[in-house]
Amino acid sequence: MTTLQLVKQNHVTLEKTLSAVSDKTVTLLDTHFFSDDGQYRFWTNIETLGQMREADAVLERWSSDGTEYSLYMTNKEGKSAPFDLSNKTRGFKYITWDTAALPDWAARALKEKGGATLLPLSTDGGAPTVSLVRAVLNPKAYDDTLGFLVVSRLEALLKRDLVSVGLADDAGIYLFNDSGEQLIQVGEEPLDMRGMPDRLRGETEGYYFDKRGGEELLYAFSRRSAFGTRLVYQIPLGAVADRRTAFQWIIMAASAIYLLCVFAFVLYLLRIVVRPLVRLTKITRIYEPGKRLDVDDGLLRGDEFGILYGAFLKMTDRLDRSIEENYVIKIQQRENELAALHSQITPHLLYNTLDSIYWYALDSGNPGVGDMVKDLSKLLRIGLSKGKTEIPIGEELEHAQAYCRLQMKRYPDTFEARWEVDEGLLSFMTPKVILQPLVENAIFHSVSSMDGEGLIVIRAVRAGEDIRLEVEDNGFLPVDMERLGRILSGEEHDKGYGIRNVHERVRLHFGEAYGLSYERPGESGLRAVVTIPAKAGGD
Repeated sequence: MTTLQLVKQNHVTLEKTLSAVSDKTVTLLDTHFFSDDGQYRFWTNIETLGQMREADAVLERWSSDGTEYSLYMTNKEGKSAPFDLSNKTRGFKYITWDTAALPDWAARALKEKGGATLLPLSTDGGAPTVSLVRAVLNPKAYDDTLGFLVVSRLEALLKRDLVSVGLADDAGIYLFNDSGEQLIQVGEEPLDMRGMPDRLRGETEGYYFDKRGGEELLYAFSRRSAFGTRLVYQIPLGAVADRRTAFQWIIMAASAIYLLCVFAFVLYLLRIVVRPLVRLTKITRIYEPGKRLDVDDGLLRGDEFGILYGAFLKMTDRLDRSIEENYVIKIQQRENELAALHSQITPHLLYNTLDSIYWYALDSGNPGVGDMVKDLSKLLRIGLSKGKTEIPIGEELEHAQAYCRLQMKRYPDTFEARWEVDEGLLSFMTPKVILQPLVENAIFHSVSSMDGEGLIVIRAVRAGEDIRLEVEDNGFLPVDMERLGRILSGEEHDKGYGIRNVHERVRLHFGEAYGLSYERPGESGLRAVVTIPAKAGGD
Protein backbone atom coordinates (compact mmCIF):
# COMPACT_ATOMS: atom_id res chain seq x y z
CA MET A 1 0.00 0.00 0.00
CA THR A 2 1.31 3.45 -0.97
CA THR A 3 0.53 5.11 2.38
CA LEU A 4 2.31 2.36 4.31
CA GLN A 5 5.39 2.73 2.08
CA LEU A 6 5.34 6.48 2.76
CA VAL A 7 5.17 5.85 6.51
CA LYS A 8 8.10 3.42 6.39
CA GLN A 9 10.18 5.75 4.27
CA ASN A 10 9.57 8.71 6.56
CA HIS A 11 10.28 6.59 9.63
CA VAL A 12 13.66 5.54 8.22
CA THR A 13 14.48 9.22 7.61
CA LEU A 14 13.48 10.14 11.19
CA GLU A 15 15.62 7.36 12.60
CA LYS A 16 18.64 8.54 10.57
CA THR A 17 18.19 12.03 12.03
CA LEU A 18 17.94 10.64 15.57
CA SER A 19 21.01 8.47 14.97
CA ALA A 20 22.97 11.53 13.84
CA VAL A 21 21.99 13.39 17.04
CA SER A 22 22.83 10.36 19.18
CA ASP A 23 26.23 9.96 17.50
CA LYS A 24 26.88 13.63 18.13
CA THR A 25 26.23 13.21 21.86
CA VAL A 26 28.61 10.24 21.94
CA THR A 27 31.27 12.40 20.28
CA LEU A 28 30.68 15.18 22.83
CA LEU A 29 31.03 12.83 25.80
CA ASP A 30 34.07 11.12 24.34
CA THR A 31 35.75 14.49 23.68
CA HIS A 32 35.01 16.09 27.03
CA PHE A 33 34.98 13.16 29.46
CA PHE A 34 36.52 9.92 28.20
CA SER A 35 39.51 10.85 26.00
CA ASP A 36 40.96 13.82 27.89
CA ASP A 37 41.75 13.76 31.63
CA GLY A 38 42.04 17.54 31.68
CA GLN A 39 38.55 17.97 30.26
CA TYR A 40 37.21 15.38 32.71
CA ARG A 41 38.64 17.31 35.66
CA PHE A 42 37.19 20.56 34.28
CA TRP A 43 33.61 19.29 33.98
CA THR A 44 33.64 17.64 37.42
CA ASN A 45 35.09 20.66 39.29
CA ILE A 46 33.17 23.69 37.99
CA GLU A 47 32.85 26.32 40.74
CA THR A 48 33.73 29.77 39.40
CA LEU A 49 31.68 32.07 37.20
CA GLY A 50 34.36 31.89 34.47
CA GLN A 51 34.21 28.11 34.46
CA MET A 52 30.42 28.25 34.26
CA ARG A 53 30.54 30.59 31.28
CA GLU A 54 33.14 28.41 29.53
CA ALA A 55 30.94 25.34 30.04
CA ASP A 56 27.86 27.17 28.69
CA ALA A 57 29.86 28.36 25.65
CA VAL A 58 30.93 24.78 24.84
CA LEU A 59 27.34 23.53 25.03
CA GLU A 60 26.16 26.50 22.95
CA ARG A 61 28.58 25.55 20.17
CA TRP A 62 27.18 22.02 20.09
CA SER A 63 23.69 23.54 19.74
CA SER A 64 24.43 25.05 16.30
CA ASP A 65 21.90 22.87 14.40
CA GLY A 66 18.84 24.37 16.12
CA THR A 67 18.83 21.91 18.99
CA GLU A 68 19.62 22.86 22.58
CA TYR A 69 22.29 21.00 24.61
CA SER A 70 22.13 20.98 28.42
CA LEU A 71 24.39 19.17 30.88
CA TYR A 72 23.09 18.31 34.37
CA MET A 73 25.99 17.26 36.64
CA THR A 74 25.36 15.41 39.88
CA ASN A 75 26.90 17.48 42.69
CA LYS A 76 28.07 14.53 44.78
CA GLU A 77 31.14 16.38 46.05
CA GLY A 78 29.17 19.47 47.09
CA LYS A 79 30.72 21.98 44.74
CA SER A 80 29.63 25.55 45.46
CA ALA A 81 28.09 27.19 42.42
CA PRO A 82 28.82 30.91 41.85
CA PHE A 83 25.07 31.67 41.91
CA ASP A 84 21.73 29.96 42.35
CA LEU A 85 21.29 27.45 39.49
CA SER A 86 17.74 26.39 40.34
CA ASN A 87 16.20 28.69 37.72
CA LYS A 88 18.80 27.86 35.04
CA THR A 89 17.02 25.83 32.34
CA ARG A 90 19.75 25.36 29.73
CA GLY A 91 23.52 25.02 29.46
CA PHE A 92 25.39 23.70 32.52
CA LYS A 93 23.85 23.24 35.95
CA TYR A 94 24.20 21.01 38.99
CA ILE A 95 21.52 18.55 39.96
CA THR A 96 21.17 17.19 43.50
CA TRP A 97 22.01 13.50 43.57
CA ASP A 98 19.13 11.90 45.38
CA THR A 99 17.63 8.90 43.63
CA ALA A 100 14.25 9.49 45.24
CA ALA A 101 14.23 13.18 44.35
CA LEU A 102 15.51 12.87 40.79
CA PRO A 103 13.17 14.10 38.01
CA ASP A 104 11.20 11.41 36.21
CA TRP A 105 13.22 11.89 33.02
CA ALA A 106 16.51 11.43 34.91
CA ALA A 107 15.29 8.26 36.60
CA ARG A 108 14.24 6.85 33.21
CA ALA A 109 17.62 7.76 31.69
CA LEU A 110 19.39 5.90 34.52
CA LYS A 111 17.61 2.69 33.50
CA GLU A 112 19.21 2.91 30.02
CA LYS A 113 22.72 2.75 31.62
CA GLY A 114 24.28 5.27 29.25
CA GLY A 115 21.98 4.57 26.32
CA ALA A 116 19.91 7.27 24.63
CA THR A 117 16.18 7.61 25.30
CA LEU A 118 13.57 9.87 23.69
CA LEU A 119 11.25 11.73 26.04
CA PRO A 120 8.64 14.52 25.79
CA LEU A 121 9.87 17.32 28.09
CA SER A 122 9.04 21.00 28.50
CA THR A 123 11.06 24.07 27.58
CA ASP A 124 11.72 26.93 30.00
CA GLY A 125 8.48 28.51 28.75
CA GLY A 126 6.47 25.36 29.40
CA ALA A 127 6.13 24.41 25.71
CA PRO A 128 6.47 20.68 24.94
CA THR A 129 9.70 19.62 23.27
CA VAL A 130 11.22 16.35 22.12
CA SER A 131 14.44 15.58 23.97
CA LEU A 132 17.14 12.93 23.74
CA VAL A 133 18.49 12.12 27.20
CA ARG A 134 21.66 10.16 27.93
CA ALA A 135 23.22 9.40 31.31
CA VAL A 136 26.90 10.45 31.60
CA LEU A 137 28.82 7.52 33.07
CA ASN A 138 32.04 7.92 35.02
CA PRO A 139 34.85 6.84 32.63
CA LYS A 140 36.77 5.52 35.66
CA ALA A 141 33.85 3.55 37.12
CA TYR A 142 30.94 2.76 34.79
CA ASP A 143 28.61 1.92 37.69
CA ASP A 144 28.83 5.59 38.74
CA THR A 145 26.76 8.30 37.02
CA LEU A 146 28.24 11.78 36.69
CA GLY A 147 25.14 13.46 35.26
CA PHE A 148 22.78 13.70 32.29
CA LEU A 149 23.17 15.14 28.78
CA VAL A 150 19.87 16.48 27.40
CA VAL A 151 19.38 17.51 23.74
CA SER A 152 16.09 19.44 23.42
CA ARG A 153 14.11 20.98 20.54
CA LEU A 154 14.50 17.89 18.34
CA GLU A 155 10.99 18.47 16.96
CA ALA A 156 12.35 21.07 14.53
CA LEU A 157 14.63 18.46 12.94
CA LEU A 158 12.03 15.69 13.01
CA LYS A 159 9.15 17.73 11.56
CA ARG A 160 11.44 18.86 8.78
CA ASP A 161 11.92 15.23 7.77
CA LEU A 162 8.22 14.33 7.81
CA VAL A 163 6.85 14.28 4.25
CA SER A 164 3.29 15.53 4.62
CA VAL A 165 2.91 17.01 1.14
CA GLY A 166 -0.03 15.44 -0.68
CA LEU A 167 -1.97 14.38 2.42
CA ALA A 168 -5.47 15.65 3.13
CA ASP A 169 -5.86 18.74 5.30
CA ASP A 170 -7.54 16.77 8.13
CA ALA A 171 -4.96 13.97 8.10
CA GLY A 172 -2.62 13.53 11.09
CA ILE A 173 0.94 12.33 11.64
CA TYR A 174 2.03 11.15 15.11
CA LEU A 175 5.34 9.95 16.55
CA PHE A 176 5.36 8.00 19.86
CA ASN A 177 8.19 6.64 21.98
CA ASP A 178 8.29 3.09 23.31
CA SER A 179 6.33 4.13 26.39
CA GLY A 180 3.42 5.33 24.27
CA GLU A 181 4.15 9.00 24.93
CA GLN A 182 3.46 11.31 22.02
CA LEU A 183 6.60 13.09 20.77
CA ILE A 184 5.34 14.85 17.64
CA GLN A 185 1.89 15.70 16.31
CA VAL A 186 1.22 17.08 12.81
CA GLY A 187 -2.47 17.85 12.49
CA GLU A 188 -5.16 19.30 14.71
CA GLU A 189 -6.79 16.12 16.06
CA PRO A 190 -4.84 14.43 18.92
CA LEU A 191 -4.26 10.67 19.02
CA ASP A 192 -4.07 8.55 22.18
CA MET A 193 -2.10 5.32 21.91
CA ARG A 194 -4.17 3.79 24.70
CA GLY A 195 -7.23 3.82 22.45
CA MET A 196 -5.44 2.11 19.57
CA PRO A 197 -5.89 -1.60 18.78
CA ASP A 198 -3.39 -4.07 20.21
CA ARG A 199 -1.97 -4.83 16.77
CA LEU A 200 -0.79 -1.21 16.39
CA ARG A 201 1.15 -1.50 19.66
CA GLY A 202 2.47 -5.01 19.00
CA GLU A 203 3.21 -5.33 15.29
CA THR A 204 6.21 -3.82 13.49
CA GLU A 205 4.25 -2.32 10.58
CA GLY A 206 0.86 -2.49 8.95
CA TYR A 207 -2.43 -0.65 8.43
CA TYR A 208 -6.04 -1.02 9.48
CA PHE A 209 -9.37 0.77 9.17
CA ASP A 210 -11.44 2.24 11.99
CA LYS A 211 -14.52 4.41 12.39
CA ARG A 212 -14.73 7.34 14.78
CA GLY A 213 -17.55 9.83 15.03
CA GLY A 214 -19.19 8.40 11.92
CA GLU A 215 -16.05 8.89 9.81
CA GLU A 216 -13.98 6.02 8.42
CA LEU A 217 -10.25 6.38 9.02
CA LEU A 218 -7.17 4.67 7.64
CA TYR A 219 -4.26 4.09 10.03
CA ALA A 220 -0.80 3.18 8.70
CA PHE A 221 1.95 2.59 11.24
CA SER A 222 5.61 1.61 11.51
CA ARG A 223 7.74 0.72 14.53
CA ARG A 224 11.56 0.78 14.60
CA SER A 225 13.62 -0.64 17.41
CA ALA A 226 16.72 1.61 17.34
CA PHE A 227 15.04 4.29 19.47
CA GLY A 228 11.79 2.47 20.18
CA THR A 229 9.70 4.92 18.13
CA ARG A 230 6.35 4.33 16.43
CA LEU A 231 5.14 6.51 13.51
CA VAL A 232 1.38 6.60 12.80
CA TYR A 233 -0.52 8.20 9.89
CA GLN A 234 -4.25 8.87 10.34
CA ILE A 235 -6.05 9.60 7.06
CA PRO A 236 -9.84 10.05 6.49
CA LEU A 237 -11.02 7.65 3.77
CA GLY A 238 -13.40 10.29 2.41
CA ALA A 239 -10.49 12.56 1.59
CA VAL A 240 -8.70 9.64 -0.07
CA ALA A 241 -11.77 8.91 -2.20
CA ASP A 242 -12.10 12.57 -3.21
CA ARG A 243 -8.47 12.71 -4.16
CA ARG A 244 -8.82 9.44 -6.07
CA THR A 245 -11.77 10.80 -8.04
CA ALA A 246 -9.89 14.00 -8.89
CA PHE A 247 -6.89 11.92 -9.88
CA GLN A 248 -9.05 9.76 -12.15
CA TRP A 249 -10.39 12.86 -13.91
CA ILE A 250 -6.83 14.09 -14.38
CA ILE A 251 -5.86 10.71 -15.84
CA MET A 252 -8.81 10.75 -18.23
CA ALA A 253 -8.04 14.27 -19.43
CA ALA A 254 -4.36 13.42 -19.85
CA SER A 255 -5.28 10.26 -21.80
CA ALA A 256 -7.52 12.23 -24.15
CA ILE A 257 -4.75 14.76 -24.80
CA TYR A 258 -2.31 11.92 -25.32
CA LEU A 259 -4.57 10.26 -27.92
CA LEU A 260 -4.92 13.54 -29.79
CA CYS A 261 -1.15 13.93 -29.84
CA VAL A 262 -0.71 10.35 -31.09
CA PHE A 263 -3.27 10.93 -33.87
CA ALA A 264 -1.51 14.15 -34.92
CA PHE A 265 1.84 12.38 -34.87
CA VAL A 266 0.52 9.57 -37.08
CA LEU A 267 -0.68 12.13 -39.62
CA TYR A 268 2.74 13.75 -39.49
CA LEU A 269 4.40 10.39 -40.16
CA LEU A 270 2.14 9.71 -43.13
CA ARG A 271 2.80 13.08 -44.72
CA ILE A 272 6.43 13.70 -43.81
CA VAL A 273 8.01 10.26 -43.46
CA VAL A 274 6.06 7.40 -45.00
CA ARG A 275 5.51 8.91 -48.46
CA PRO A 276 9.14 10.05 -48.89
CA LEU A 277 10.34 6.63 -47.66
CA VAL A 278 8.36 4.98 -50.44
CA ARG A 279 10.14 7.19 -52.96
CA LEU A 280 13.52 6.37 -51.40
CA THR A 281 12.73 2.66 -51.57
CA LYS A 282 12.08 2.93 -55.32
CA ILE A 283 15.44 4.66 -55.80
CA THR A 284 17.29 1.92 -53.89
CA ARG A 285 15.70 -0.73 -56.12
CA ILE A 286 16.88 0.82 -59.38
CA TYR A 287 20.38 1.74 -58.15
CA GLU A 288 23.31 -0.18 -59.67
CA PRO A 289 26.90 0.44 -58.51
CA GLY A 290 28.83 2.48 -61.01
CA LYS A 291 25.79 4.08 -62.65
CA ARG A 292 24.84 7.67 -61.98
CA LEU A 293 21.50 8.45 -60.28
CA ASP A 294 19.07 11.20 -61.25
CA VAL A 295 18.84 13.21 -58.00
CA ASP A 296 15.42 14.50 -56.94
CA ASP A 297 16.18 17.88 -55.38
CA GLY A 298 12.77 17.88 -53.70
CA LEU A 299 13.95 15.16 -51.29
CA LEU A 300 17.02 17.13 -50.15
CA ARG A 301 15.30 18.79 -47.21
CA GLY A 302 16.46 19.92 -43.76
CA ASP A 303 14.44 17.36 -41.78
CA GLU A 304 15.46 13.83 -40.74
CA PHE A 305 14.28 12.32 -44.01
CA GLY A 306 16.26 14.85 -46.04
CA ILE A 307 19.36 13.98 -43.99
CA LEU A 308 18.70 10.27 -44.63
CA TYR A 309 18.31 10.86 -48.37
CA GLY A 310 21.48 12.96 -48.51
CA ALA A 311 23.38 10.24 -46.59
CA PHE A 312 22.11 7.64 -49.10
CA LEU A 313 23.39 9.72 -52.02
CA LYS A 314 26.78 10.15 -50.32
CA MET A 315 26.92 6.40 -49.73
CA THR A 316 26.24 5.63 -53.41
CA ASP A 317 28.86 8.20 -54.42
CA ARG A 318 31.44 6.61 -52.08
CA LEU A 319 30.55 3.17 -53.41
CA ASP A 320 31.03 4.33 -57.00
CA ARG A 321 34.40 5.85 -56.10
CA SER A 322 35.41 2.70 -54.23
CA ILE A 323 34.66 0.57 -57.29
CA GLU A 324 36.69 2.93 -59.48
CA GLU A 325 39.56 3.06 -56.98
CA ASN A 326 39.54 -0.72 -56.64
CA TYR A 327 39.87 -1.02 -60.41
CA VAL A 328 42.77 1.45 -60.45
CA ILE A 329 44.43 -0.34 -57.51
CA LYS A 330 44.27 -3.66 -59.35
CA ILE A 331 45.98 -2.09 -62.38
CA GLN A 332 48.65 -0.52 -60.14
CA GLN A 333 49.14 -3.85 -58.36
CA ARG A 334 49.88 -5.57 -61.67
CA GLU A 335 52.31 -2.80 -62.56
CA ASN A 336 54.02 -3.13 -59.16
CA GLU A 337 54.35 -6.88 -59.63
CA LEU A 338 56.06 -6.29 -62.99
CA ALA A 339 58.32 -3.64 -61.40
CA ALA A 340 59.20 -6.07 -58.59
CA LEU A 341 60.19 -8.72 -61.13
CA HIS A 342 62.37 -6.19 -62.92
CA SER A 343 63.91 -4.99 -59.62
CA GLN A 344 65.02 -8.52 -58.78
CA ILE A 345 67.28 -8.44 -61.82
CA THR A 346 69.23 -5.34 -60.61
CA PRO A 347 70.59 -6.72 -57.23
CA HIS A 348 71.45 -10.03 -58.91
CA LEU A 349 73.41 -8.22 -61.63
CA LEU A 350 75.10 -6.01 -58.98
CA TYR A 351 76.17 -9.02 -56.86
CA ASN A 352 77.62 -10.80 -59.92
CA THR A 353 79.50 -7.66 -60.96
CA LEU A 354 80.96 -7.14 -57.44
CA ASP A 355 81.95 -10.83 -57.36
CA SER A 356 83.76 -10.42 -60.69
CA ILE A 357 85.60 -7.33 -59.35
CA TYR A 358 86.57 -9.30 -56.20
CA TRP A 359 88.16 -12.16 -58.18
CA TYR A 360 89.80 -9.73 -60.59
CA ALA A 361 91.40 -7.90 -57.63
CA LEU A 362 92.70 -11.18 -56.24
CA ASP A 363 94.08 -12.23 -59.63
CA SER A 364 95.74 -8.81 -59.96
CA GLY A 365 97.49 -9.24 -56.61
CA ASN A 366 95.42 -6.62 -54.71
CA PRO A 367 93.67 -8.60 -51.92
CA GLY A 368 92.95 -5.40 -49.91
CA VAL A 369 90.67 -4.04 -52.63
CA GLY A 370 89.14 -7.49 -52.97
CA ASP A 371 88.30 -7.61 -49.28
CA MET A 372 86.68 -4.16 -49.46
CA VAL A 373 84.57 -5.24 -52.45
CA LYS A 374 83.59 -8.41 -50.60
CA ASP A 375 82.53 -6.41 -47.51
CA LEU A 376 80.59 -3.96 -49.70
CA SER A 377 78.83 -6.89 -51.36
CA LYS A 378 77.91 -8.28 -47.91
CA LEU A 379 76.62 -4.85 -46.82
CA LEU A 380 74.33 -4.65 -49.83
CA ARG A 381 73.18 -8.26 -49.61
CA ILE A 382 72.26 -8.15 -45.92
CA GLY A 383 70.86 -4.60 -46.18
CA LEU A 384 68.46 -5.64 -48.95
CA SER A 385 67.72 -9.13 -47.50
CA LYS A 386 65.31 -9.85 -50.36
CA GLY A 387 62.80 -7.33 -48.99
CA LYS A 388 62.64 -8.87 -45.49
CA THR A 389 62.34 -6.45 -42.52
CA GLU A 390 63.66 -8.89 -39.85
CA ILE A 391 66.84 -10.95 -40.02
CA PRO A 392 68.75 -13.16 -37.53
CA ILE A 393 71.03 -11.36 -35.09
CA GLY A 394 73.95 -13.27 -36.63
CA GLU A 395 73.37 -11.63 -40.01
CA GLU A 396 72.92 -8.22 -38.40
CA LEU A 397 76.30 -8.65 -36.68
CA GLU A 398 77.91 -9.68 -40.01
CA HIS A 399 76.49 -6.51 -41.56
CA ALA A 400 78.00 -4.38 -38.77
CA GLN A 401 81.35 -6.23 -39.00
CA ALA A 402 81.52 -5.63 -42.76
CA TYR A 403 80.87 -1.94 -42.18
CA CYS A 404 83.55 -1.78 -39.47
CA ARG A 405 86.12 -3.41 -41.77
CA LEU A 406 85.36 -0.92 -44.54
CA GLN A 407 85.77 2.03 -42.15
CA MET A 408 89.01 0.56 -40.76
CA LYS A 409 90.37 0.47 -44.33
CA ARG A 410 89.24 4.06 -44.79
CA TYR A 411 90.68 5.21 -41.41
CA PRO A 412 93.61 2.84 -40.79
CA ASP A 413 95.10 2.65 -37.28
CA THR A 414 92.40 5.00 -35.94
CA PHE A 415 90.23 2.74 -33.78
CA GLU A 416 89.75 -0.85 -32.73
CA ALA A 417 86.48 -2.84 -32.79
CA ARG A 418 85.83 -5.55 -30.19
CA TRP A 419 82.94 -8.03 -30.37
CA GLU A 420 81.40 -9.57 -27.25
CA VAL A 421 78.58 -11.79 -28.48
CA ASP A 422 76.54 -14.50 -26.76
CA GLU A 423 76.61 -17.25 -29.39
CA GLY A 424 73.25 -18.53 -28.23
CA LEU A 425 71.56 -15.35 -29.48
CA LEU A 426 72.63 -15.50 -33.13
CA SER A 427 69.42 -17.20 -34.32
CA PHE A 428 67.04 -14.73 -32.67
CA MET A 429 65.36 -12.17 -34.95
CA THR A 430 65.95 -8.42 -35.07
CA PRO A 431 64.95 -5.55 -37.40
CA LYS A 432 67.69 -5.24 -39.99
CA VAL A 433 70.29 -2.45 -40.17
CA ILE A 434 69.96 -1.19 -36.58
CA LEU A 435 73.61 -1.63 -35.48
CA GLN A 436 75.31 0.01 -38.50
CA PRO A 437 73.90 3.55 -37.81
CA LEU A 438 75.02 3.27 -34.17
CA VAL A 439 78.54 2.09 -35.19
CA GLU A 440 78.67 4.93 -37.73
CA ASN A 441 77.82 7.50 -35.02
CA ALA A 442 80.47 6.03 -32.70
CA ILE A 443 83.13 6.28 -35.43
CA PHE A 444 82.44 9.75 -36.75
CA HIS A 445 81.39 11.47 -33.49
CA SER A 446 83.66 9.76 -30.93
CA VAL A 447 86.75 7.75 -32.01
CA SER A 448 87.71 9.01 -35.51
CA SER A 449 90.00 11.69 -34.07
CA MET A 450 91.60 9.70 -31.20
CA ASP A 451 94.87 8.75 -33.03
CA GLY A 452 94.57 5.00 -32.58
CA GLU A 453 93.26 5.06 -29.00
CA GLY A 454 89.61 4.71 -30.03
CA LEU A 455 87.75 1.56 -29.03
CA ILE A 456 84.29 0.45 -30.07
CA VAL A 457 82.72 -2.55 -28.28
CA ILE A 458 79.73 -4.24 -29.91
CA ARG A 459 77.80 -6.61 -27.63
CA ALA A 460 74.85 -8.98 -27.91
CA VAL A 461 73.80 -10.12 -24.41
CA ARG A 462 70.74 -11.62 -22.77
CA ALA A 463 68.79 -9.46 -20.26
CA GLY A 464 66.06 -11.60 -18.71
CA GLU A 465 63.36 -12.14 -21.33
CA ASP A 466 64.95 -9.48 -23.59
CA ILE A 467 68.13 -9.02 -25.64
CA ARG A 468 70.45 -6.00 -25.45
CA LEU A 469 72.43 -5.00 -28.55
CA GLU A 470 75.04 -2.49 -27.39
CA VAL A 471 77.51 -0.19 -29.19
CA GLU A 472 79.89 1.41 -26.68
CA ASP A 473 82.79 3.78 -27.37
CA ASN A 474 85.47 5.39 -25.22
CA GLY A 475 85.23 8.84 -26.79
CA PHE A 476 86.35 11.79 -24.66
CA LEU A 477 84.14 14.50 -26.18
CA PRO A 478 81.22 15.67 -23.96
CA VAL A 479 77.80 14.27 -24.83
CA ASP A 480 74.50 16.12 -24.35
CA MET A 481 72.28 13.30 -22.98
CA GLU A 482 69.21 15.56 -22.81
CA ARG A 483 69.56 16.41 -26.50
CA LEU A 484 69.79 12.70 -27.36
CA GLY A 485 66.56 12.16 -25.43
CA ARG A 486 64.84 14.96 -27.36
CA ILE A 487 66.00 13.45 -30.66
CA LEU A 488 64.63 10.02 -29.75
CA SER A 489 61.29 11.50 -28.62
CA GLY A 490 60.96 13.48 -31.87
CA GLU A 491 61.22 16.91 -30.21
CA GLU A 492 64.24 17.78 -32.41
CA HIS A 493 64.07 17.06 -36.15
CA ASP A 494 67.07 18.87 -37.60
CA LYS A 495 69.61 16.12 -36.75
CA GLY A 496 69.79 12.56 -35.55
CA TYR A 497 67.64 11.04 -38.29
CA GLY A 498 69.60 7.76 -38.19
CA ILE A 499 69.17 7.01 -34.48
CA ARG A 500 65.53 8.17 -34.48
CA ASN A 501 64.94 5.84 -37.45
CA VAL A 502 66.41 2.91 -35.47
CA HIS A 503 64.33 3.77 -32.38
CA GLU A 504 61.04 4.09 -34.29
CA ARG A 505 61.57 0.89 -36.33
CA VAL A 506 62.23 -1.19 -33.19
CA ARG A 507 59.09 0.25 -31.52
CA LEU A 508 56.99 -0.42 -34.63
CA HIS A 509 58.17 -4.04 -34.64
CA PHE A 510 57.93 -4.84 -30.93
CA GLY A 511 55.92 -2.11 -29.14
CA GLU A 512 56.46 0.92 -26.92
CA ALA A 513 58.39 -1.06 -24.26
CA TYR A 514 61.38 -1.54 -26.61
CA GLY A 515 63.65 0.73 -28.60
CA LEU A 516 66.92 2.68 -28.42
CA SER A 517 68.34 4.31 -25.30
CA TYR A 518 71.67 5.82 -24.23
CA GLU A 519 73.80 5.26 -21.13
CA ARG A 520 77.07 6.61 -19.75
CA PRO A 521 79.45 3.65 -19.14
CA GLY A 522 81.79 5.79 -17.03
CA GLU A 523 83.26 9.28 -16.81
CA SER A 524 83.73 9.31 -20.62
CA GLY A 525 82.31 7.53 -23.60
CA LEU A 526 78.77 6.64 -24.58
CA ARG A 527 76.79 3.40 -24.78
CA ALA A 528 73.89 3.00 -27.23
CA VAL A 529 71.52 0.17 -26.22
CA VAL A 530 68.87 -1.39 -28.45
CA THR A 531 66.46 -3.52 -26.40
CA ILE A 532 64.42 -6.15 -28.27
CA PRO A 533 62.44 -9.19 -27.14
CA ALA A 534 63.98 -12.64 -27.46
CA LYS A 535 62.08 -13.63 -30.62
CA ALA A 536 63.13 -16.91 -32.19
CA GLY A 537 63.27 -17.28 -35.95
CA GLY A 538 59.94 -18.27 -37.50
CA ASP A 539 57.78 -16.88 -34.58
